[in-house]
Amino acid sequence: MNSIPAEIRDHLGAVVDHVTRVIGADLLGMWLIGSAAQDAYEHGVSDIDVIAVSRSRADVGVRQALGESVVHPALPCPAVGLELVWYAAPDLVHLADPLQFQLNVNGGPQRAIDIQLGPDESPNWWSVLDLAAARHVGLPLVGTRSPADVIPPVPEERLRQAVIESAHWHDGADAGSPNRVLNQARLLVLLEEGRWLSKQAGAEALRQQQPALTRAIDEAFAARAEGRWIDPQLAAPLSGLLRDRLG
Repeated sequence: MNSIPAEIRDHLGAVVDHVTRVIGADLLGMWLIGSAAQDAYEHGVSDIDVIAVSRSRADVGVRQALGESVVHPALPCPAVGLELVWYAAPDLVHLADPLQFQLNVNGGPQRAIDIQLGPDESPNWWSVLDLAAARHVGLPLVGTRSPADVIPPVPEERLRQAVIESAHWHDGADAGSPNRVLNQARLLVLLEEGRWLSKQAGAEALRQQQPALTRAIDEAFAARAEGRWIDPQLAAPLSGLLRDRLG
């Protein structure tokens, strides 16, 4: 069974305290997702990803205050960064486009502070992928309730559209990032096998299927650990495979 990495355990405890104090009995659940929930956390490289869901929507002032209380450096983050997204259950029944959230907090020693109280004009595909993944990999931070009991299934066509938008974004603004290789690798595994894997596990699974991609995957792993970008051309074969798979 997956467990919370020791390096971030105390911080997550503090985040949970802030969230439960603010949302109280209206909180339906709170889960750790991403690498830290999949035994793939790398201290100094990985960030912390958390989803919370409440029964109802909250006032703007309440959401703003929570965001300001948990974002680094108000609450010092030991990881690269913390991303906490708070959703209200009514907004998950019929997923609007863009998908609505109550709060999206980003910040950390290596992340700029960003507190959003709802979607803006920036890409919103990440929220669809996060919710779909959370149903399968979410690690409870409050109680034992499964995320699949709270988060409705994401319609297949909506998930496919989010994958398409993710691919376009990675091929554009994120073209030289090592995460372009690693994220596209795990999306290819998702589309082929239906498995929600971490970046590392997804890349290794794809390497077994496509040995010709070994150089791109190895370079992506090295660049991610070193905090640098890569030659965008290395990711081109993965982009091509993803476009072919999406039709």
